[in-house]
Amino acid sequence: MHLKSCVLSKNAVIKGISFSKGSILGFDEEGRLWRCNISADTEIKSLPCKAKTELAFSPEGRLLLCTLSREVLIQGIPVMPGRLVMFHENGSLFKCDLARDAMVNDIPVKAGSDICFFDDRTLSSFTLSEDFRISGISCASGTRVWLYPDGSISGCTISEDADISGKRYRAGSFIVFKTDGGLLHVPDR
Repeated sequence: MHLKSCVLSKNAVIKGISFSKGSILGFDEEGRLWRCNISADTEIKSLPCKAKTELAFSPEGRLLLCTLSREVLIQGIPVMPGRLVMFHENGSLFKCDLARDAMVNDIPVKAGSDICFFDDRTLSSFTLSEDFRISGISCASGTRVWLYPDGSISGCTISEDADISGKRYRAGSFIVFKTDGGLLHVPDR
């Protein structure tokens, strides 16, 4: 039988990570550290994790989620402290909140918004900090954009009137595209 969870009665180092007294640890069926709630700010895998927050680990010991205690760069992205950060199983960034306006994969992304990535580190969804053209479509500043894994546009709010698939759509319309570029969702015109 394996220990499923415990509360540390004293400071301890487990799997190379220093945990403070009062931290709550959870283990999977194989006895591997799976989740924990840290009692003090703790540096894990070079990331400053915030006290009294939950962390999750992959079976291989990679950090899957945490809340940062201070702003840091993760894979070149300025990440906001105090917000949840998530990673793919391969260790690449999955979701974070942007600390300041930044160019991410050559796209202007708005500070304070969450951004999501595919496991190959390409953007999957984000909020624009300025009007920006993607796949020939002008997307509106301050609105959410979704991309397909190949980088083509999945959905956005258009910033200017546009002719799409032979029809005219007004600025401010939310458009959803199929993977082949055809329209999946067409707003009332």
